[in-house]
Amino acid sequence: MVRRRILYTVNRMDVGGSQTHLLQVLRLLDRERFEPLLCCLTGKGALLDTARATGVTVASVGLGGLKSPGALASLARLSRFMRRERIDVVHNYLLRANVVGTLAARAARVPLVLSSKRGCHERRGFELAGARLSNWLSDCVTTNANAVRTFVHANEGCPLEKMVVIPSGIDTDRFAPLGAGDYKTRLGLPADAPVVGIVTRMRVRKGVEEFLTAMAEVRRRHPAARAVVVGEGTLDPSLAALVGQLDLTDHVHLLGRRADMPEVLSAFDLFVLSSHDEGMSNAILEAMAMQQPVVATDVGGTGEVVQEGRTGYLVPSKDPTALAVAIGRVLDDPARARAMGEAGRRVVVEGFSARAMVRQMEGLYTRLLGGTEQGAPAGATLPAAP
Repeated sequence: MVRRRILYTVNRMDVGGSQTHLLQVLRLLDRERFEPLLCCLTGKGALLDTARATGVTVASVGLGGLKSPGALASLARLSRFMRRERIDVVHNYLLRANVVGTLAARAARVPLVLSSKRGCHERRGFELAGARLSNWLSDCVTTNANAVRTFVHANEGCPLEKMVVIPSGIDTDRFAPLGAGDYKTRLGLPADAPVVGIVTRMRVRKGVEEFLTAMAEVRRRHPAARAVVVGEGTLDPSLAALVGQLDLTDHVHLLGRRADMPEVLSAFDLFVLSSHDEGMSNAILEAMAMQQPVVATDVGGTGEVVQEGRTGYLVPSKDPTALAVAIGRVLDDPARARAMGEAGRRVVVEGFSARAMVRQMEGLYTRLLGGTEQGAPAGATLPAAP
């Protein structure tokens, strides 16, 4: 059997949902049928060594930025790499790689080119032009939620029939209930304190401000409640000031980046997603797989995972009062919270496992390769090969 060589491109391998997804793909892709390679355009990111540990070839072309003086040279290097390695499929991730990867793949005459969309991020100006170009040059655009597919169609004009939804998936063997343990005290938390946690990189659209404001309201009914923030070890000045204003200094715990997320999630009584926008959050899938009840803002594909009243509660984004009310409902009813967590685990195992996600990707590659002629989609003009 001839193995198809698949090159995944991404701008950086920082800690994030798309990069975590890529690591799952690199680990689980059927190596008898496919040979995965990874190109990190900048050659930077905390997860690069983790990617190398999967046994795949990891390359870089030293891209600085789409407008940088060396951008064309980086694109040319990437195209030469694709030709030299006889790549059969290029699958690009995130905006810069979508643009650079599709241009390089078309110049290298790669048989099958895909872009991916993993969030409801409104594009304008130069970014919108780049997104539309990469959509046009791609044979297929993958999305991780129906909400993302609908959004990209409206915002970028990508035809619905060109997009395929493959829901995000997580490792349900690693993220599985651990049983009883002193998980709270291991994190320096009181063993009897209600613990409400979020996982975030402190970006504004992750809604950290609303989460902290909501927790100040929650403490009026649950004065011992603790807010745990996983992902960063410090607050920016405005958030630090907010914590002081809300009298939360002794009730907010910053855990920074963690490699032991199953243990950390086991310390939570409730997982919160307070984002302003999302595609399909890996963090929420991991929490549900750990049997955590969830309170989440109803954005992007979150409503395709969280079942209102069964696995958690959905609230409007940017509404800390609604967030506080929903958190309080979970903390007030431990028996219902346990039932929600158990139901959430079943939902993730049945519909959002990493293995099921990768099998869908493999099926898509096989189907498109079987019916795809080498070269660009109809109407596209190939740039001259460097």
